[in-house]
Amino acid sequence: MTTASPSTIAQPVVVLTHYLPPYMARVLFHVREQVPGLKVLLSIDQEPNRHFGDTWQGLDVSVQKSLMLRRPWKHSAGFQEDLYVHFPYDTYTQLRRLDPQIVFSYELGFRSLVSALYCKRYRRKLALCVCVSEHTEQGRGASRGRLRRWLLKQADAVTFNGPSCRDYLERFPGVQHKLFHFPYAASDLCRYEGPVERDARDDFTLVCIGQLTARKGVLEMLESLCTYATTRSNQTIKLELIGTGPLQEQIRQKQLPSNLTVNLHGHLDYNEINSRLSRCGVLIFPTKADEWGLVVNEAMQAGIPVIGSCYAQACTTLINPGTNGWIYDPLIASSLSQQLDKLLSMQHDALTEMRHAAQSTVKSITSQASAGNAIAMFRSLL
Repeated sequence: MTTASPSTIAQPVVVLTHYLPPYMARVLFHVREQVPGLKVLLSIDQEPNRHFGDTWQGLDVSVQKSLMLRRPWKHSAGFQEDLYVHFPYDTYTQLRRLDPQIVFSYELGFRSLVSALYCKRYRRKLALCVCVSEHTEQGRGASRGRLRRWLLKQADAVTFNGPSCRDYLERFPGVQHKLFHFPYAASDLCRYEGPVERDARDDFTLVCIGQLTARKGVLEMLESLCTYATTRSNQTIKLELIGTGPLQEQIRQKQLPSNLTVNLHGHLDYNEINSRLSRCGVLIFPTKADEWGLVVNEAMQAGIPVIGSCYAQACTTLINPGTNGWIYDPLIASSLSQQLDKLLSMQHDALTEMRHAAQSTVKSITSQASAGNAIAMFRSLL
């Protein structure tokens, strides 16, 4: 018979979330090293617009009985995007079966509502994982606000992913003393292992990684690059565009100035992305709304400075302008051009310093460290 290590948490913990992307899977994998009774309930194995593959290795995962609806998200930043909303209707039954001491539920919707009712009925501890920013939550309806207020009141602990998320949560009464930092961290299985230094010929090669949708701001970025190239005919500009989405064909057919090259790569796996990053100089992240933006972490870990949107919490949190990147407003046509001028005026040695600064910025933000924060929260609840 084996006994648990004194450092482990013996009580069972259940995590409920929609699906399991690689970065989240690795954090939970490290959590399970200290919480052997950890079980994960998913609303769906993977949403239709995701291409993760199998990420469940080393975890005890079950897919729930769930309904999935598609609804439009209209934002004041001027985009509309379909979101998938999940209703895992066997949540209460699953929690009764697993009988956890702690329920850790992602988001402030249906699964967290049922989790809260279960914890209230059986006197279990409820932790809520909240991943928002003040910008993404603009225009949310009053009924959603009332539900969130009630859920946050029921919770014994609430996690936040960054400063803007914390500021948003602190608007709700009684939440401040419940807060725990639970940051996004790039997967430790998908890390860039190449050199930080780049060939000088790649210093100004731009790369953009993400879904090709209206929310991600890729069309506005491309239009700004066209304008920039047209007004600076002696400057050659190269963009590597990695990702898929409904705007892919429109981007492919875009007429470009002769001094602007756009290479459209489609979907790449992490190994292919890392290989591509070794030949790129700077990431552009042009999103109109992102509650974080993990690609910023991943780029910095690869030694790539970031020209990032002010509407992504990762950018406003991690970028120190002029040190490891620059922040711009993708809704202002001239804003990207101003940051490109700063980039293109830099010498190779100065850019190399920025690369090391970028990597240093995220050095401590690891899967293991994020897992440690979650484990500390669980211990505080027992």
